[in-house]
Amino acid sequence: MANTRHTYHLHSKEIEEIIRNNGLPEEISTETQLWDLIIKKATYSSPKLLFPLIYEIYGKKYPEDSSVVPLSTEYSVERSDTKEISTIKADLTFCVNESDIYHFECEITYNGLITIRMFEYDVHASLNYRPDTKNPQLLLEFPNSAVLFLQGTKKIPDYLSCLIRFQDGSTHEYRVPTVKVQSYTLEEIKEKHLCMLIPFLPIRFRRHIPSDRKMQSAKSPDKRHDLEKKVQKSKEELTSFLQETILILDQEIAEGFLTETDKKLILMLLQKSMLRISYRNRNLCQEVYNMTEPVLKLPTDELFEVIHERDALKRACSKKDSEIADRDAKLADQDAKLADQDAKLAEYKRRYGDL
Repeated sequence: MANTRHTYHLHSKEIEEIIRNNGLPEEISTETQLWDLIIKKATYSSPKLLFPLIYEIYGKKYPEDSSVVPLSTEYSVERSDTKEISTIKADLTFCVNESDIYHFECEITYNGLITIRMFEYDVHASLNYRPDTKNPQLLLEFPNSAVLFLQGTKKIPDYLSCLIRFQDGSTHEYRVPTVKVQSYTLEEIKEKHLCMLIPFLPIRFRRHIPSDRKMQSAKSPDKRHDLEKKVQKSKEELTSFLQETILILDQEIAEGFLTETDKKLILMLLQKSMLRISYRNRNLCQEVYNMTEPVLKLPTDELFEVIHERDALKRACSKKDSEIADRDAKLADQDAKLADQDAKLAEYKRRYGDL
């Protein structure tokens, strides 16, 4: 079955629903939550997508069949000023092969406070997941942590770091590697099999997309024409990006690095990302929906649709056959009653003759 162009017109609530659905929790109320939950959805649905990213950051390889177990990211903290117990929540913590713990955070932009937050998260992770709780010689092992910066590259350091001074005067440097997502081209993504990063890449197109408000406030025809050209250029860039992404994913499938299910997952997350970055321009957002919705179908989806239609037809035919059988049974019953009446009439005529 050939894919047909979608002409259904979206409304804002429907766009929000598309961004939220397909297994993402409903508490997405901010853009930041969307990016955090995209990496969680990718991890929970296809853990092997993590392995190339781990290798890129730490140079450590894992077999494809390695186990990945998501860990709790919520930690209870008593605040020194109020003595109240509050909760802090990291983005993603997981354990590989029951031994190696990792902690990843997604950040839109860089500021120095993220280093303190990372240290706080890692202290609590080391306390929560220490290997031997009964050993009096306490060992706190920090997780392998990293921060994925989703926007910008210039001011982001290769490592976040801070010096920790202990009571004996010794110091230790706490260092966390960073991943500058927008520094990767699609070619590098393909070379390094970093397909988990693909849904974050459309953020690079966002700043060039004029909003509906800006379009409406354009006073001169020339200004409006320039803005319309920007919208058209953004559409062309996103279309080209989507086509190139599909080509890369198909190559990854052909080479055995991905499955069709992985491809659908990445494209589903990519659709959410593209809808989000184009959200403030209604026409472009509609175009994004039109271009992304058809590609979310797997080849097997069409097979399942055919099977579903066939089964529906079989059920309908079976129902009709049952109805016909019921009618035939009723007709047969009526024929039997009529035959019985004819027999009685014949007997009556034999005895009494025609009246």
